[in-house]
Amino acid sequence: MSSGLGQAGVNAWYGPATPWVRRVRSYRPNRRGRLVLRRWLRVILLRVFALCAVAGAVGVLSAGPAERLFVAAVVLVSAAFWWRCSLIRIVLRPGEIVRYSVFRHVVIPAGAVRRLHRDSWRGGLLLETHAGEEVDFFWFDGSLWDVLYDFSAVCVDAMTAHTQRPGSKQHAPSSAALVRRFTWTPVGDLLALSAVACLVAGVIAQP
Repeated sequence: MSSGLGQAGVNAWYGPATPWVRRVRSYRPNRRGRLVLRRWLRVILLRVFALCAVAGAVGVLSAGPAERLFVAAVVLVSAAFWWRCSLIRIVLRPGEIVRYSVFRHVVIPAGAVRRLHRDSWRGGLLLETHAGEEVDFFWFDGSLWDVLYDFSAVCVDAMTAHTQRPGSKQHAPSSAALVRRFTWTPVGDLLALSAVACLVAGVIAQP
């Protein structure tokens, strides 16, 4: 059971429920007028891995020899990568869809969206613009968690409803181009810089 914003109103929409979890959940924008879609179980696990890696790096650094600095650098790099993976999300904000991946995010004007489809060779969810550009939503599609709550369909319904909101095309005309930018993250970047510092310190400490 599902219905879009056109039926439920512009401030709420109702995602589908599976046979295991028969419920209707309302999603509303946050204080900034944005709707954020994340796979929270994945986010929590990845951040736990990152924090455990940081703890392991601290333990390695406190053990002594300079060679351990290289080990700590590798561990901190993995922590930075896991933290970045936890940033993967979809943000629906007025006139735009923003897809965050590990290192970059792409801003898609809502008016430029032509369709969402699974016509690719691997069957993953793709967003196609009027200009023929495609954006992959692989990380938001086909999770085992969908057995309990069909989050993949929730993402599709949310993005479809968002592009059909009144005023979307006025905010972002179909001729608008996609914008791709590097994603800065204070925690992930600090971990990466710490890894570089350990590597440099290890090189300097070598006899």
